[in-house]
Amino acid sequence: MENMKSLLLGAVLAMLFASCGKSLENKANALIEEDIKKVLYHPETYDPAETQVDSAFSPLDDPVFYEKTAQLYQLGVSIDECDRNMKNAKSSMSIWSEPNQSAFGRNNYQEAKDEYDKNVQNKRNAEIEVKKLADELKAMLGKEQEFIGFKARHRYRANNNSGQTVFGEMKYLFDKNVKKIVASYNMDGEEYMAVQFFIKTYLTGKNK
Repeated sequence: MENMKSLLLGAVLAMLFASCGKSLENKANALIEEDIKKVLYHPETYDPAETQVDSAFSPLDDPVFYEKTAQLYQLGVSIDECDRNMKNAKSSMSIWSEPNQSAFGRNNYQEAKDEYDKNVQNKRNAEIEVKKLADELKAMLGKEQEFIGFKARHRYRANNNSGQTVFGEMKYLFDKNVKKIVASYNMDGEEYMAVQFFIKTYLTGKNK
């Protein structure tokens, strides 16, 4: 029954989208132009190239899901950094752990040990947060998909700070009536690409 409801909803949305797709695109473009010109170096050079509007569904299009995934990714980066710091600190400890240490040697050893202990604790704290976030994301993925609005993939040209014309690509999430922007992401940004890779590789298993 639930699957039938989902199929019917999808069919209704498809028909509605087909009948008012141009209207949605126009509304989306108007909101995008107003928003994007606020951050461009030369807003007068803004030249829209393409806008692809589609329905948005939870959890993958939900900004909360994105933010939690971004936090999870950053925690992974922090854990890697802790591992490197621990390795360097351990190396320093071995250098300054010789018998009959001078006061200078003992001080350097203690500094390296303190650095090691600090990173051990930071890593433990990060791992606790990783488990918490991973459980929250799995719970979100386990829920029934829900229509939450519309999304758009928008490509444009504009001059950068050096006066060169460059392409940019943004993703926008709108409310159900396409009256306001709920979230926006720079698709060329390091964080966005890392989050998408993380989702496809570790959360959904759809690395394509």
